[in-house]
Amino acid sequence: MLKTVTFTANLLAETTYEFSRWNEGKTQRAKAESFQVGGKGINVSKMLNKLGADNQALCFPGGDFGPACERWLAEQGIETLAFHEGCVTRSGSVVRSGGQDETTFLGVDSVVSEDAIREAVAELDAIEGPFVFAVCGSVQGWEDPIWDCLRNWVEKRGEEVTFVVDNYGPSLPWFARQKPDLVKFNRDELELLFEGEERKQETPELLRKARLRFSCDRWVVTNGAEAIWVLDGEGEAVSFEPRKVKCVSPVGCGDIVFATLIDCLYNKSNYALLEAAKLASEYASRSAAMPGIAEFDL
Repeated sequence: MLKTVTFTANLLAETTYEFSRWNEGKTQRAKAESFQVGGKGINVSKMLNKLGADNQALCFPGGDFGPACERWLAEQGIETLAFHEGCVTRSGSVVRSGGQDETTFLGVDSVVSEDAIREAVAELDAIEGPFVFAVCGSVQGWEDPIWDCLRNWVEKRGEEVTFVVDNYGPSLPWFARQKPDLVKFNRDELELLFEGEERKQETPELLRKARLRFSCDRWVVTNGAEAIWVLDGEGEAVSFEPRKVKCVSPVGCGDIVFATLIDCLYNKSNYALLEAAKLASEYASRSAAMPGIAEFDL
């Protein structure tokens, strides 16, 4: 079994408020509330724990919310590689009420310092043996030179590092050019790899072009409850429909897919990419039918 290190740049200290019903423009009192830590890498680590996979969550907790995040992660049994120097964690809120769509409010992006990034890269260098490095979610301020240390590490990583990506935003094309072993994202994020009219082409054609341009053989494209597309090697892209469920909360479903793909491909010997994607889709459907992330029974 390979250890997976999930990477979350934009950690989230999140409070969920539950109402019987809520309306904007009024003061309202919640009937219940709970605290949790968000960020795609944290969700991936949570699902990897459920699958029994060895993993650590690399993150940057800091500021007023940092200690609360670390306590929650410890309580959840999520092992962390946490770096604090000069970091400030963002906050957010989720509002739930019967008969209304779940709504999420996000604060400004987290602050991550160059010192913390250098400490994180030093920790990655110190890991013994092969491992999976999973970039999860956006990397705020990616153009800033503070990230040069991480960019240099990814570019010069050794053969013992299996590099996988579920990223979006300005950093995505750069990560895609680093010869990852697997890229998983949604249709909108796939389009970020192209320009102009080319973005309007059908998903199979974009995947074919992406494979040739970015030197990656394994691609998975999700689109909520719509068809999932899979391209593995030189063959044709294929699609399948996820199982339909009454959606309670779609939050984190893509992270459950990514975690399951990682576990199937690198910890088990009998999964092709398409089979792994179908299992991942089933787990995501189960999670969507519940309010929490990865809280369903396997």
